[in-house]
Amino acid sequence: MGIERLNEADAPEVAREQVGDQGDANGDRVVAPETRDQRTCRTEYRATVEAEYGAAPDSSWDTAVLELRKAWAAHEAKWPPPRDSRSSHAPAAPGAWRGDSDRYLDPDANAEVDHGCGRIREVAENVITPAIRAIEAEDLNRHLIGLEYSLKSVDRIKEKVADAVRYKGRTAEEALATVKDAIRFTFCYSEEGYTSGVLEDCVRLQDRGLQPFDRVSSWEAEEYKGVNSRWREPESGLLFEVQFHTRASFEAKQITHAAYERLRSPATSDNERDELQEFQRKVSAAIPIPPGATDIEDYSPEERNG
Repeated sequence: MGIERLNEADAPEVAREQVGDQGDANGDRVVAPETRDQRTCRTEYRATVEAEYGAAPDSSWDTAVLELRKAWAAHEAKWPPPRDSRSSHAPAAPGAWRGDSDRYLDPDANAEVDHGCGRIREVAENVITPAIRAIEAEDLNRHLIGLEYSLKSVDRIKEKVADAVRYKGRTAEEALATVKDAIRFTFCYSEEGYTSGVLEDCVRLQDRGLQPFDRVSSWEAEEYKGVNSRWREPESGLLFEVQFHTRASFEAKQITHAAYERLRSPATSDNERDELQEFQRKVSAAIPIPPGATDIEDYSPEERNG
């Protein structure tokens, strides 16, 4: 399973869940509004976390980062970014959508995707994100990164749908259903707390009623380190992604983001692809592997369902 990278930043404040003895009229868990003192406490906690993760002593990784960034700068000097590949064709018809590389959705397909993206946003904002924020509040030893990037942009979704319509013969509705990471979250852990933290958070996700779909550990892979999982929100049926990283593996994802994007581009030459893959291997080789991380098991829908 491919793991797409994003340019992510630190997450906004999150609220600790306050659950009373009674639920609401439907028996659901009730989350009380956060008080001023709680917001102050959380702000102070987040500042502490940021300082810890931003300056965590790891001489092997921190030393390697400087050289890796220089190596990427050298690659860009050798292989300048290609010009904008946006199509030179006429603008899209009214109601249609046109992206780069001749990607196109006719008005009906574009309307279908817009409707689907609206539904994705509604479920993400009202159901999934509150659950993830509440899970974060259960353990102050790790934190969410990039919460403001948890929703894939509509244009990026349309690019994927347009490719599936054009190259795989799918309808827009079918293609949209194949975009499994339109909603995504990333947890960041210390190295020593990584393995136990990942496993505990997977249990917390299930305890919230979210259904495990699949999980892939890439800690033994050559070009990417981390754990990627997908979950289903049962009422809507929507799939979403949760990634689990250490500070080093998350920073490595950021460092290799541009390389990953070039590897996705059909305009990239085979010679450059070889160098891009070698660069990704070089970055990944420098990431410290948390104790026990390679023992985190993969599972697929077929394995889970027997």
